[in-house]
Amino acid sequence: MKISSKDNPLVKYLVRLYQNKKERDESNKFIVEGYNLVEEAKKNGFLDKVFSIREEVDYPDAIIVTSDIIKKITDTVTPEGIIAICNKKTSLNLGNNVLYLDRLQDPGNIGTLLRSAVSFGYDTVILDECTDLYNPKVIRASQGAIFYLNFIDLNPIKLREKGYKIIGTEMFGESLNTFIKDFDKHVLILGNEGHGVRKEYLSSSDINLTIPMKNIESLNVGVAGSILMYELSKK
Repeated sequence: MKISSKDNPLVKYLVRLYQNKKERDESNKFIVEGYNLVEEAKKNGFLDKVFSIREEVDYPDAIIVTSDIIKKITDTVTPEGIIAICNKKTSLNLGNNVLYLDRLQDPGNIGTLLRSAVSFGYDTVILDECTDLYNPKVIRASQGAIFYLNFIDLNPIKLREKGYKIIGTEMFGESLNTFIKDFDKHVLILGNEGHGVRKEYLSSSDINLTIPMKNIESLNVGVAGSILMYELSKK
């Protein structure tokens, strides 16, 4: 199948899916772009339909489109010429290490934290009032990590009932250097870029950690969260 018109109904649907969270929520689908992400989606069973500017040996059922159509759908400056519709997946499985993101708004921070989560053994992520997980900028920043994580919707404090320790993060908490980890399961809470973790979570956590630093007061949440996940995975 080939599509050459930018006014094709399917192209209009792809534009809405790419740009509109409501469309993604209602259809339970999202778009990825570029060879790496399309291949990761295929490898992990998320792939629905591929759209490419050239015949693709690895995707024999791909719909062929023009480069102008790809440019109309995406906001990438130099698109690779391939995108795909993916199916969202949900699961209630909980791993031992849970990452909770509290009102994060920067897509780059979220994507960085998802990559670090996969790298350091966090297999479950909760996003609360964050920028949409399936926002194209989040997906690009995650570099495929999104396909290796389990996303759930749950109050982090409720996980204490399941044997999880709740770890908050704040500027004047216990030093990460002196902290001794004496538990197997935990929830790490990272807060909004400007306001941090909400007070009710800090007051309800089992411990609140801080990263000791010299000469500066704070780190970008993507950097700080990555350091915390790395250190907690070692302890």
